[in-house]
Amino acid sequence: MDKMKKRFSSLELALMKYIPVCFIISFIGIRLITKMSQLCEQQYRSLHHVSAIDINNGRVVWRFESGSRIIYWLLCNMQYILIPLLVIACVCAAGYFFYRNELKKPIDSLMTAAEKISHNELDFTIDYSKENEMGTLCRAFDDMRRKINDSNMELWHSLEERKRLSSAFSHDLRTPLTVLRGYVEFMQKYEDRITPEKQAEILEKMNSQILRLENYTQKMNSVQKLEDVVPEIKAVSLAELTSQIESSGRLLCEDMKYHFSGPDSDMEVYTDPEIIMQVCENLVSNALRYTDDSIAVKADISGDMLSICVSDNGKGFTAEAAANAANPFYRDDKDSSVHFGLGLYICRVLCAKCGGTLKIGNNEFGGGAVTAKFRINR
Repeated sequence: MDKMKKRFSSLELALMKYIPVCFIISFIGIRLITKMSQLCEQQYRSLHHVSAIDINNGRVVWRFESGSRIIYWLLCNMQYILIPLLVIACVCAAGYFFYRNELKKPIDSLMTAAEKISHNELDFTIDYSKENEMGTLCRAFDDMRRKINDSNMELWHSLEERKRLSSAFSHDLRTPLTVLRGYVEFMQKYEDRITPEKQAEILEKMNSQILRLENYTQKMNSVQKLEDVVPEIKAVSLAELTSQIESSGRLLCEDMKYHFSGPDSDMEVYTDPEIIMQVCENLVSNALRYTDDSIAVKADISGDMLSICVSDNGKGFTAEAAANAANPFYRDDKDSSVHFGLGLYICRVLCAKCGGTLKIGNNEFGGGAVTAKFRINR
């Protein structure tokens, strides 16, 4: 039944609807032309007296006293000229109406669609719903347009993710480099007063920062987007981790007031120290843009979660900023500082990758307070 219905809706049968009309009009026209030709011939003979009738090779040749033999010949042969012209006209008319009613609209739609696609305009649809071959072609063309549009959108999202990843990578490289620069400036400033032991300690810290940069660079180069980062869980001393958090924060704050408090424990935990350090340094760098003159960092362990809270004594977050600050590329309209709006977004993603959360709010004094939590295994 479906096959018969499909066949009935095809262009072949659509054309068959015009052929009977063409045949009927041609038939009626032929009859009219034949009748009219005979009447004209008789009328001409009645108006012009016949002088003689000759029989030439079996043909009757009329001779008139007046009038033109050519006109009479035309009247006699008019049907042989007009009938073919009528048939051709009917066939052309049938073809024209078939084209106008069945082909013109879908062809125009396809031509318009092809022109839009050539100009990379893909936000349109082809509106043609007839169940025939042209309808099938239009739907196939529209499906191709949709797939091209989906492919372009996927490519656009991929490029946006790469752009976001590159921005995040550039953003995150600045803080460790700032820490390294702080160590170098410290050694240059106090070169004559640094003991060999202190110098070795500073060099060891600088080396750990370089190793962390290498690990982070390798990790970021292996992913296509920030959400693909996979934490590398390894054993680390809690005392060593908090010491690194304290020293890097102190170097970032330079001459600004800086206070750090953390658990006094040398237990071993399993986590990704590079991600934790990256989040902490991002939070301190973010707080530096809004604080008045002091920053406090507090690390604490509760159950299997390590929480690190970075607070400042600045103006704090507005309700809108607290709700949106962790979104990518968000910037407060009142914030005139030059930054990408990626710091807290990166922290949120990295915290989630380590089984934790990022909480944005204000402290009891009205300044900003951001708490990052990470799941750890003991």
